[in-house]
Amino acid sequence: WLDKVKKQIVDNDQYLRELFKEKLPEIVVTPLEGTYLVWLDCRELGMSNEELSRFMVEKAGLGLSDGYTFGRSLSGYMRLNAACPRSVLKQALEQLRAAVEAL
Repeated sequence: WLDKVKKQIVDNDQYLRELFKEKLPEIVVTPLEGTYLVWLDCRELGMSNEELSRFMVEKAGLGLSDGYTFGRSLSGYMRLNAACPRSVLKQALEQLRAAVEAL
């Protein structure tokens, strides 16, 4: 089961990278650092940390972790869990894409 989960995380990471590059170039996916939590660099959206957090919840319908709570250097970042079924990830990314396009 562990090998299956690791493969799913790697596959989801690759899927995220391709999708963001193609459909959400405003948000940069940082490389995984030995975990299933992906940092999204949202600074190009031009929002304060509070605005970004509200945007993710109210407009995209996503409960991501605020980067700034992990340190000042992560201001403008959000953290996404990539260890989930692909269908959940697809839905979340579609919601985020629609919200960003509506800006």
